[in-house]
Amino acid sequence: MYHLLNQEYFSNLEREKLKFGIQLILSELYKIILIYSLAYLLDCIVPTLIAHISFFLLRQVCFGYHFSNLYVCIGTSIITFPIAVKLIASYYNMISGTLLYIIFGVSLILIYMLAPKGTEKHPLINQNHKKYLRKKMMFRVFLIFGIFCIVNFDVKVFIAYGVLVETIMLIAQSIKGEFYYEMDEC
Repeated sequence: MYHLLNQEYFSNLEREKLKFGIQLILSELYKIILIYSLAYLLDCIVPTLIAHISFFLLRQVCFGYHFSNLYVCIGTSIITFPIAVKLIASYYNMISGTLLYIIFGVSLILIYMLAPKGTEKHPLINQNHKKYLRKKMMFRVFLIFGIFCIVNFDVKVFIAYGVLVETIMLIAQSIKGEFYYEMDEC
């Protein structure tokens, strides 16, 4: 794929960016194939997708903890999404509506208070970048909240779970205590 996209006039830096981008796409594709193959085998593709989308919508703008090793990330993603989702799908009828609303509400409040959290891989560039991400985060929080309010209980459980996972990633980054900022001198 690299050879198809590489152009003669690219600088060394542009070639390295291209290589990195291709590696990133292949890495994410590999994770998605593993996660959803297992979700298929466990017969929980739709609940996994609901939880994953809820998580991912927030993850893009909130950031939070990142594992330093790809294999730890993949293993944790497999446990967090198809395996945990299957367990939740098997027992969610034991969760009261009140408890679900409390978990969801507390998660959203924590996201509002903690996000975004810059990481080594995804630093916050400056205060303007942080404000921009917070605006996008607020839109997505309202979107998720709105959807949560109109869907049935079965779907709410998995939306709340995806939001809870992102909250845990933000708390983990806060506990780690390393917040990365790049200084933009321009």
